[in-house]
Amino acid sequence: MRPLGGAVARALRALGIDRDVARASALEAWTAAASAEIGADAARTRAVRVEGETLVVAVPTAQWAVEIRLRERQLVARLRQAAPASGVKRIRSVPDHVAERDAQ
Repeated sequence: MRPLGGAVARALRALGIDRDVARASALEAWTAAASAEIGADAARTRAVRVEGETLVVAVPTAQWAVEIRLRERQLVARLRQAAPASGVKRIRSVPDHVAERDAQ
């Protein structure tokens, strides 16, 4: 009898869902990765979606966008450790109000 995990992985691949699941892992890993790199205030940001190889992060201010841009390489490295299958190679910041509008 094969382990259930293998069967689930095969089913996800067959349905083409495995990539979406891997991308979702980057969304889930963002807060911890950002907090570890930037500090507890990083909880003011939130990952909203993955577009190709880019994680889109909503930020409350332009200063946060600059901070994320300056630390992008370190943040991507932390994300790759936490969610290696996500394929995230870049981070793009958007104003929080834009992210909310896009979600509607």
